[in-house]
Amino acid sequence: MRVGIAFGLALTVGFAAHQAGAQESLLEARRTAARSASSDAGVALQYGVALRRAGHDAEAAQELRHGAALPGGSQGDTGIMLRFELARTAIDRRDFQGAMAACRGVDSVTGGTAASHACMAEANLLWRLASQALPETALALANGTKSYEAKVVEGLSYELQVKDAEAEASFRAAAQWKPEASDAHVCLGRLLVRTGRNDEGVAELRRAVEVDPMGPEPNYELARALPTGAEAATLLEKAVRERPSYAFALQRLAEVDLELGRMAPARLAADAVVKVSPSEPSGYIVSGRVALAEGKPDEALRLGQRALGLLSNSARAKLLVADAYAAKGEIDLAVEAYQAAYGLDPGDPSALVHASVACHAQGRDTSARAFGERATHDFPQWGPGFAALGDALAAQGETARARTAYDTALKSTGPVDAAAVRAKLAALR
Repeated sequence: MRVGIAFGLALTVGFAAHQAGAQESLLEARRTAARSASSDAGVALQYGVALRRAGHDAEAAQELRHGAALPGGSQGDTGIMLRFELARTAIDRRDFQGAMAACRGVDSVTGGTAASHACMAEANLLWRLASQALPETALALANGTKSYEAKVVEGLSYELQVKDAEAEASFRAAAQWKPEASDAHVCLGRLLVRTGRNDEGVAELRRAVEVDPMGPEPNYELARALPTGAEAATLLEKAVRERPSYAFALQRLAEVDLELGRMAPARLAADAVVKVSPSEPSGYIVSGRVALAEGKPDEALRLGQRALGLLSNSARAKLLVADAYAAKGEIDLAVEAYQAAYGLDPGDPSALVHASVACHAQGRDTSARAFGERATHDFPQWGPGFAALGDALAAQGETARARTAYDTALKSTGPVDAAAVRAKLAALR
């Protein structure tokens, strides 16, 4: 079962040439087998799954239909899964009616009734209809049937209903029923991370990667749960090598490369996100972040405004616009945008911290202090807020309070340049 979204559009030329080439080598074995055994329904199923996994949904659907039409493609587990996978290609294209039609086709194969209900449950999640999916999973699981697919969908449905304990139980049961499959491990790991059990979640996501080393979703979800670093970058590179059009993984890869100071690959990945998903604001935002790091505030501003044109209430886009104004020295416009960004997402301290830093850089330390005090009041565990407040207090000659702020920054959470803060502490008189 897919737990991510594939986008079947083209990538930028340079990035695509490298990644698509790598992807084709992964598909080559399945493609070669399909050509040499064109009348084998099982081989067609394997090739169709490989194509869908790579984001080639149209080709996957064609291969799966070919397999279903073969003599061995209308019976047994092979016949069931050919039709189930065909439904998933429709789900990936957000074609609900096509998915449901394929799911009904699953029931045409002897022994396919439970799988058909599991398939329909999965299709209902396309529109996040947990209330429609759960009755189907109940039918699939009736009489003690251990349908792995239905149990995973049951867990996802419970998550939509904010029933985390029930979702966890479903994912754990599915993982026990079929430990060699990655989906339940991915879903369980992601839930554990989201609910604050990070170590358990990461361990579960590592199990997912162990059973599916090149799986796009396992690698992406594990990378997302890990701190920024070389391991996260490697995992994301594997995810986009397997599926070059994986927009979420491309976006995170651009962000990780940017944080690691790897500007050239960050630019390639950011440009690829825009090419893959041109109607989504996230691509323009990450591309704008890269432009800002490259010292191109005008380009960053243009990209931020483009993102806002697609989603006017995007706090991340508004924050990019604010940072671009700050980089251009237009502090009044920057402050206005920072305030708007915080208003759009009062659960994120970034706008307050960035505003404090920007005002301090422009010598407006009264405003820098006000933003820093708001950040530390609203987010008392967030180290970057205390570091920014310390800068403003030090500039205003309040040495004792600055020292306290810097000390607190070093003891708090969040990305703080500890060496820089210690140097500022040592410089206080």
